[in-house]
Amino acid sequence: MIEIDGSEGGGQLLRSSLSLSALTRKPFKMINIRGKREKPGLQNQHLTAVNSISKICNAKVIGNFLHSKELEFIPSEIVSGNYKFDIGTAGSTTLVAQTILPPLLFANQISTVDIVGGTANPLAPPVLDVKEVFLYHLNNFGAIVNLEIEREGFYPKGNGKIKLTINPCKKLEFKIIKPQDKVVNVFAVASNDLSDRKVAKRMIDGFVSNFPRDYKSISHAWYVETSSTGCYIHANYKKIGMSILGERALTAENVGKECALKLLEEINSKADTDHFTADQLLLYLAISGSGTIHVSNITDHMRTNINIIEKFLDVKFEIKNNVIECKKI
Repeated sequence: MIEIDGSEGGGQLLRSSLSLSALTRKPFKMINIRGKREKPGLQNQHLTAVNSISKICNAKVIGNFLHSKELEFIPSEIVSGNYKFDIGTAGSTTLVAQTILPPLLFANQISTVDIVGGTANPLAPPVLDVKEVFLYHLNNFGAIVNLEIEREGFYPKGNGKIKLTINPCKKLEFKIIKPQDKVVNVFAVASNDLSDRKVAKRMIDGFVSNFPRDYKSISHAWYVETSSTGCYIHANYKKIGMSILGERALTAENVGKECALKLLEEINSKADTDHFTADQLLLYLAISGSGTIHVSNITDHMRTNINIIEKFLDVKFEIKNNVIECKKI
């Protein structure tokens, strides 16, 4: 059994371990789960990830309860199906999706997964980020995954809903293919109660006025019926993405401005994609067996992810000048 100390990482360490364990059928035990976080142990979102993937791979689990700091996970065969998971809070639907996606890609039949919870969270990729950027890259590797946003859900009530349709694939080939068009796609989403203040349009105005004029931009603004007030902006260029959530302390214009400046940083780095997406793609780089990805900067999050991947798969990563290379061993 693979033993993992969870004190140095957060939820990503747990999610990657669950995905890889289900995929390889290698059991693991994790202690000190999220040990250095303000609220250590399993929170609702993490517990939903554990329970959902245990159902998908018929796992035997010890320690799957709220605030648990230790977990034993013994996977069995991956089972395709039509799954429904409810986080019960505004916890991130996209992070639960991130956990269950790798094993279901290698199930024997097509699967659908409905997940209810939050769709725009401070420490997780908003759903548009996953739909517009992450899945674009993953599908270029040979996957066929579709994501539908059935309902947006903001903190604190959540109640958003996404639907994944995951087709099985035999193998993945890691390759970064960028679109040829030179268009910045900008999406602004706000709850209906913010429409009178034109929050979505103001976020877009803040973005456009702070982005170089030689880039053509296509803007999409919409208001949605939600259980809680909220807003966010997502923009991408050649499938390098950036998303910023609205905050009480920020004007809508400044939310758009922050998105523009951070996206421009990623573009100017000449990276293959933004560092948030790159972090999510590392597991698929390892599954494919070999390849390289150029990132804007190497984060502690990436290093933690690499360390856990190397525990489960026969691969070795090398990092040099912001280029991450993966090789079979």
